[in-house]
Amino acid sequence: MYRISLLFLLLCYGLQLSASHPEKANHWTDETLQSMTLNEKIGQLFMIAAYSNRDQEYEDRLEKIIREYNIGGLIFFQGEPVRQAQLTNRYQKAAKYPLLIGLDAEHGVGWRLRTGMEFPLMGIAGAIRNDSLIFRLGATIARHCKELGVHINFAPVADINNNAQNPVIGMRSFGENRNNVWHKTEMYIRGSLSENVLPVAKHFPGHGDTDTDSHYALPLISQDRTRLDSLELYPFKKLIEAGLPAIMVAHLNVKALDSSGMPASLSAAVIDRYLKDSLKFNGLCFTDAMNMKGVTRGRERGEAEVAALLAGNDILLFPEDIGQAIAKIKKAITDSVLTESMIDEKCKKILIAKYTYVLPQFHPIKTEKLWSRLNTPEDFALKQELYKSAVTLIKNEQNILPLQRLDTLRIAAVNFGAANINHFQTTLNRYAEIYNLTAPDKMNATELNNFIRQLSGYNCIIIYNSKASNRSSRHFGYTPGLTDLIRALKGKKVILCHPGTPYGLKNYIDLPLDAILINFEDHLYARQYAAQAIFGGIPVDGKLPVSISPAYSAGDGLSTPKTRLGYALPEMCRMTSERLSRIDSMCNVAIQTKATPGCQVLVAKDGYVVYDKAFGYNTYKNTVPNHTENIYDIASITKIAATLPCVMKLYEEGKIKLEAPLADYYPALRNTNKKDITVKEVLMHMAGLKSYIPAFTEAVDKEALHGSLFTPVPTKYNTLKLKDRLYANPNYRFKDSTFSREALPGYKAFTPGLYIFDGYRDSIMHALLNSELLPKKEYVYSDLSFIFLQQAIETITRQPLDQYCRNTFFKKLGTYNTGFNAAKHLNTKYIIPSCIDNLYRKREVRGYVHDPTAAILGGVAGHAGLFSTANDLAKIMEMYLNKGYYGGEHFFTESTISIFTHRADTLSPNRRGLGFDKPETDTTKIGPTCKITPPDSFGHTGFTGTMAWADPDNHLIYIFLSNRTYPSEFNTKLSEEDIRTKIQEFIYQALQN
Repeated sequence: MYRISLLFLLLCYGLQLSASHPEKANHWTDETLQSMTLNEKIGQLFMIAAYSNRDQEYEDRLEKIIREYNIGGLIFFQGEPVRQAQLTNRYQKAAKYPLLIGLDAEHGVGWRLRTGMEFPLMGIAGAIRNDSLIFRLGATIARHCKELGVHINFAPVADINNNAQNPVIGMRSFGENRNNVWHKTEMYIRGSLSENVLPVAKHFPGHGDTDTDSHYALPLISQDRTRLDSLELYPFKKLIEAGLPAIMVAHLNVKALDSSGMPASLSAAVIDRYLKDSLKFNGLCFTDAMNMKGVTRGRERGEAEVAALLAGNDILLFPEDIGQAIAKIKKAITDSVLTESMIDEKCKKILIAKYTYVLPQFHPIKTEKLWSRLNTPEDFALKQELYKSAVTLIKNEQNILPLQRLDTLRIAAVNFGAANINHFQTTLNRYAEIYNLTAPDKMNATELNNFIRQLSGYNCIIIYNSKASNRSSRHFGYTPGLTDLIRALKGKKVILCHPGTPYGLKNYIDLPLDAILINFEDHLYARQYAAQAIFGGIPVDGKLPVSISPAYSAGDGLSTPKTRLGYALPEMCRMTSERLSRIDSMCNVAIQTKATPGCQVLVAKDGYVVYDKAFGYNTYKNTVPNHTENIYDIASITKIAATLPCVMKLYEEGKIKLEAPLADYYPALRNTNKKDITVKEVLMHMAGLKSYIPAFTEAVDKEALHGSLFTPVPTKYNTLKLKDRLYANPNYRFKDSTFSREALPGYKAFTPGLYIFDGYRDSIMHALLNSELLPKKEYVYSDLSFIFLQQAIETITRQPLDQYCRNTFFKKLGTYNTGFNAAKHLNTKYIIPSCIDNLYRKREVRGYVHDPTAAILGGVAGHAGLFSTANDLAKIMEMYLNKGYYGGEHFFTESTISIFTHRADTLSPNRRGLGFDKPETDTTKIGPTCKITPPDSFGHTGFTGTMAWADPDNHLIYIFLSNRTYPSEFNTKLSEEDIRTKIQEFIYQALQN
């Protein structure tokens, strides 16, 4: 749909310079021109420099010049948006005729103005295959110009970047391929015109093939006419054919067009006879800045301006001396070198431009919330989309990228030539467990050997070249030390990420590298998307804008698919940041009302995480703030993140049949009242099993207890308040052969300060096996179901559940922060405490499972016990949404995903799928989701205050993690206030369309 509407826009916005109402334009222009004096007409030919970061004296002097000479316009340079807007208002008010306001906003107004939006350089955009992004870029920059009262954007650069040593064009050009430059400049221009801002293509007749900067000297273009016509002039000719509205002529000595050595900007042969007569250009013709040494050297002040007008230019930019320039022009008219009719002709073209681009928005600029209008969420999304789309892969031996089989890789990431770990490396950590380190750019042989020794345990090395530079004067950052390092790593898989111009890779491309990835710039977004590209978080489709060598030419570039979750902004995935921000308020309300000490919310759309924030603290002490890396006890989400995928895998392998008795796979059930319950009934919670067995309570010695363990009111013995109308007796003792507070023979550590008898776990399993069945097989949510499924899995696979999960799923998915018994196996720094157990464990529970039965079963249970992060859970849910595919691997077939995620029995009131929970379709009942969640969605909630939900209709993932059970599991405010479901509703409201 977007591409169709874009095509419509392109057809609508031609490139011609003309007013929408030519009769009115001509009337206003003629009337205005007739009222002008000669001095006023001459003043209209100039656009002088203006700065918004100077003092009051400068501003007053500039206003005086505007009034005195009736200047036609201003070209703003360095400053700040609000101040520039204020000065524009002031200067427009001071001018007798509306001023043309211009800006060099090639890749954004931020190139000139602090706090303005700055997009990727054109040399980066040149790598993008999707030219519609360039249209959006041109339109967005134009919109920013309008917000500032700017009518002319001196962009785009239409030069061919075909000289690596060019000190002034380089990354400002779209590249060296003439068609690529033409197409992208045209799209940029059309985008600008769609916002009614005049674009000026530059620097005619082509500033690319020179090693001289015209700011300091006159560059020589020595190529013959055939070469110029076929390359440098090509984009300009194509743009002129399409109706280019404005052009800037450069200060270049182009022998093939004017053998006299005259700068092109002062040459009638170049402008009048070639540009206008031969190429039929009839738009506005601007000079480049007239204070540049390339045009002023050897000439008296004002002489160059006269010559520029004689050559055919219409507007003179940035004169070296405005007073002298005007005086020389007046003298030239007096001497009949120039005529007033020539001045009238140029002035009329300028007035038409003012009618077209100035008058429609000729009103004071509003400075309130100007920053926000120049930096909208959509603008940031476009900026990221440009960096993302530009990532280019030029070498990919054996299709190493995107990385696959993470279970076989031991990865280290080296930030070469830097002192600190950077965002590229931390982004890599979202995908796998990475050893991050830095390397100096200079190492002697001993230091290099020691460094290589640090990497001996790793078989995949990712190098980020922080020494890369876009400056030819710095040899594009070439460092012999990087060559030595790459050679020393021979035998390992080595991936090089280059954040600079492709020219800088010339000395590295023949080294033993398995992959070379270019992200063009050491910018936060460029780092982020390069890291994602390595793991398949984004598709890679960029093409080289310039050639590196005959083997790596402009236009080359390999494509790789998207295979894993990526990370992007909401607006990039058809969601709105503003509406998602309401989640922040809801989470803060939950914390303020003490529904939970803290929480985390993650939202993923279309395969990209678009929202991931942590709120509050680990506990109510408010000493340790929460982070998005926190590891939570996810309680019953264990069922769909660990146990269920194992069942699905075994089902797919034909080792489990849904209609078969579970006893076929867990023989201990055969001699119990549960011998006939089926796998399907267990998955649907319709096997007639009890919800749970109070495992800790069963261990209490009731005979030795004074009074009851629990009472509804406080008593002499029941002094521990658990919640309203529930008091416990804390002075109990455990039965023999259950628990002990001391390390006795036959007892093993359970949690700090508590030990469990070896045989007590067997006793609990015996109690579960021999528990009574409910009178009817109807829906009753039961933990016993998944405890029995765990036993079946372990019987079939002959592996403990945690080991089978880790080897079959977690390692391959890259969910390295997910596992059982977190205190032993995961990073304790990030683990969130789940509760303070004052009754049984008598301590804070952190890293040990909260669920009593899972704890007694050793922390590994089919119904609870798993710890995870929001990021890891999102990977698991994304695998389900991708129909069993993730990271280049097929974990399940599409049909398996469909069977398990759809409602299992549409005839019964049971809403559930096979293992998965589903939205409640009966509006009279309370369900796990908000009311607008599609019925095809699926997921699960957890007792500790967690939720993981996937919506295939909208390719949407919602993860909510909290420790609402801290300090007490009896705190039910999270559910009472519908915090999780209200947040989910906000997410759906944030969907565009």
